[in-house]
Amino acid sequence: MSGKIDLERNGGIATLWIDNPAHRNALNNDLIDALTEHYRTLATDPACRVIVVRGRGGIFCAGRELRDLRALQDADNATIVATYEKLKALNEAVWFCPRPTVAVVQKYAFGAGATLSSWCDITLAEEAALFAYPEVHHGFPPSPALMALFLAVGRKKAMELVLTGRRIDALEADKIGLITKAVSAASLDGELDQLLAGLQRSGPDAIMRTKEFVWHSDEAGHRAAMTSAVDSISLGLASPQAREGIAAFFDKRTPNW
Repeated sequence: MSGKIDLERNGGIATLWIDNPAHRNALNNDLIDALTEHYRTLATDPACRVIVVRGRGGIFCAGRELRDLRALQDADNATIVATYEKLKALNEAVWFCPRPTVAVVQKYAFGAGATLSSWCDITLAEEAALFAYPEVHHGFPPSPALMALFLAVGRKKAMELVLTGRRIDALEADKIGLITKAVSAASLDGELDQLLAGLQRSGPDAIMRTKEFVWHSDEAGHRAAMTSAVDSISLGLASPQAREGIAAFFDKRTPNW
């Protein structure tokens, strides 16, 4: 297998760099496993405040290495299922991560790359970056992408994207809600720095409780979610970090997280 995942630490920021230049940062099984392990490890690391995923060389991710998928076609069904369980594990590790997850997209995010970015909490992209789900052009469904797509853009727009496989730029992706923000290439790193500063000002426990509530409300009806919201904010308000955050506001100082 080719490529590697580099972990870069800068204070509370952990950046995962996809580095597979021979295949335009496409993901193979080893890279998927490595990303999953990093997300799982960082999720339990108290020193980690935010997880960012990017691609080396100014490219986010070209999708899956199709040569791996071609080889997989000759395998038995159990092997095929086990391979896609690896991608499922990555999607779960990103979505259910208690830390904020951020994707920074340059050049393009296709297939599995677009799916990875859509499972992240926040996605920044340079305006010219392209997004696409081209699996249908290769004769198979982009099923792992659909749940995240439905949450982001709704069923009608998601179906149009996955059934046609057409490419959209970051400006359209921003307009339909597929990403958080499209910015000029020159300002991308500056926007990321501002975002990371804002995330680090937020209480880690408050972020974790917010994400837990989002997971619950996605799977519950409105009535059950409203009841859960009372429990979530009540427990949060009584926490030590909430006491510190409110005290810091009145003391006109930065909270000691």
